[in-house]
Amino acid sequence: MRWKIIIANAGIVLIVGLLAFSLLSTSLTDLVSNPSNRKASAAQSARSANARLALDAMQLERWLAERVRAQNVRDVFAVGTAQARQETATLQANRVRDDAAQAATLSGLTPTLVLFIDEQGVALGRNGSALMRGEKISEVYPSLARSLATGNAESDLWINRQRQEQMFVSIAPVRGDQGAILGAVVVGVPLNDERLQRTSDLTSGNGLLFGVVRDNGLDVVARGGPMLGGDALAEITGAKLLPAAQSALRGRNVVTGDVHGGDSIFAVSALDGFSSGEVVIIATIPTSLVPSVTGLLAPLVGAIGLGLILVIVAGWLIGNYITQPISELEDGLLAVINGNQTLRFQIEHPELGGLVFRINSLLNALMGVPEDNTDEQGRPSVSPNAQHFQEALSVDESSVTNPQVSPEIIAMLSKESDDAYYSRVYRDYVAAKQQLGDPVDGISFDSFIANIRSSEQEIAAKHGRPVRYLVEVRGNSVVLIAVPMP
Repeated sequence: MRWKIIIANAGIVLIVGLLAFSLLSTSLTDLVSNPSNRKASAAQSARSANARLALDAMQLERWLAERVRAQNVRDVFAVGTAQARQETATLQANRVRDDAAQAATLSGLTPTLVLFIDEQGVALGRNGSALMRGEKISEVYPSLARSLATGNAESDLWINRQRQEQMFVSIAPVRGDQGAILGAVVVGVPLNDERLQRTSDLTSGNGLLFGVVRDNGLDVVARGGPMLGGDALAEITGAKLLPAAQSALRGRNVVTGDVHGGDSIFAVSALDGFSSGEVVIIATIPTSLVPSVTGLLAPLVGAIGLGLILVIVAGWLIGNYITQPISELEDGLLAVINGNQTLRFQIEHPELGGLVFRINSLLNALMGVPEDNTDEQGRPSVSPNAQHFQEALSVDESSVTNPQVSPEIIAMLSKESDDAYYSRVYRDYVAAKQQLGDPVDGISFDSFIANIRSSEQEIAAKHGRPVRYLVEVRGNSVVLIAVPMP
């Protein structure tokens, strides 16, 4: 029995669990590992990172263009001697750097370089040190020479391995009172992993790479966000990505692809908002949102396993609950068949209790043993009948020999017709029983009146005169008072 219960319920759990696993696996596979959707997501990540960097450059460029209009900045170029100009340039560069660090519009864009350049492209002084003084910076970075020539502010990338410079810069020309270009101020923000990590956090949260397109491959100078594994990252930073980067630069669009056997997806976008034209931003994401759909559904497999364990435990308990009393009945009936005629079953069971009672009744009938019709307190446990009414009647005969009832009551009783008298006695008796809380369902009118008539005849024969009854409650019992009739 127990194994049938266990197998049936375990089969149900397995079927439902495997069906749920199959349906979820099919649905989730398309959801978390859809190459088309993932490529669109990678392209969107590259675009959002590009837009974020361009916005940062524009904010820094506009702030600097406004800041160089201050008189103290223009005064740097009016100082007489070269030494004095250099010292003043360093002092004002420190002030500009402090102002940039406190500017609300430049939150997260704290510069590390503030450099004053004269109209010839020669460095006058920078913040924090005396380095770079006298260097012809415009020969190293053409964007500086172009800004001095045109008088327009620019944003550019200064990436030079020999000079150990790698930063986003904004260049703002400084004009004199007559509009002549006196020089320029350059503000540089580091181009490093921290900057790309900030960009990733503010945009898609995906991995970002910043690369310079070289003839022999892609030179990755910074990275941020969650990175791919070593093999996939090596392919992205190697020559394999170079054609996609070159295509993105030519078309000024986003080019997507996959690496490492299709496990990872990249999107390359040409960087906008900067003068340098050979730089790209790369977004990288895994093809699947999760390592494996099976691993994602592992808790479901665990739930199925737990369900099977619970089915086994519950089936074992339910099987014992049913089979144990059945086994006792089987052993007991075998003992009866073998001659034990006194055996009766004492099994208390909510479901099998009725069957046990009927088996005991059958054994009593077959063996000729009278039924025990009393409950635990010794009261009859079968329905009342006429015999029970006769045994339960309590009659007070004292008024027959020693009249205690008033003549008015005797006259009333003698005038009642038999039908009215017996109906009234029945009603009074039932009401008295109900008053005491005794059961009255088995007191039928005919059997009750038959007992009353029989009792009246006995008392009349005993005392030689007819009587009628009054019903009275005494304590916890109902008493019939015999009243002699004239």
